[in-house]
Amino acid sequence: MKRFTLIEVVVALGILALSLAGLLQLLSSSQEKIASSLDHWNHTHILMQAAEYVLLRKGNDDEIEIPQEIFDYPDYYPVITFNDVDDQLPEDLKDQMGQVPLTGVKIEIVRQQDKKTVTEVIVDRFNYEENNP
Repeated sequence: MKRFTLIEVVVALGILALSLAGLLQLLSSSQEKIASSLDHWNHTHILMQAAEYVLLRKGNDDEIEIPQEIFDYPDYYPVITFNDVDDQLPEDLKDQMGQVPLTGVKIEIVRQQDKKTVTEVIVDRFNYEENNP
């Protein structure tokens, strides 16, 4: 029967403790990254629902109210702004006959709790209402 000295047992326990501490740190870090990814996915999903509604809706009214059955997130609210982006077009395209003007749509998702913007997107869309009398 093999007997171990006290120093060998202490060293073995120290190595075991260090490896367990590293494993627990890795698990904790992974759990934080998963939670962060889930929050990012949720915020992106909320943003895309607001963006789909705004981009399919006619008009450029900054006071858009998204119906609750489409945007059912009581902890968040969308902030929608429209901007003229014709100055971003190349000079040779600006004055062409029949050129449909562009409108920039900025959609922000703001958390109710701290009024912090959690995600946003800026999309350029054609403004057909301005082109049709």
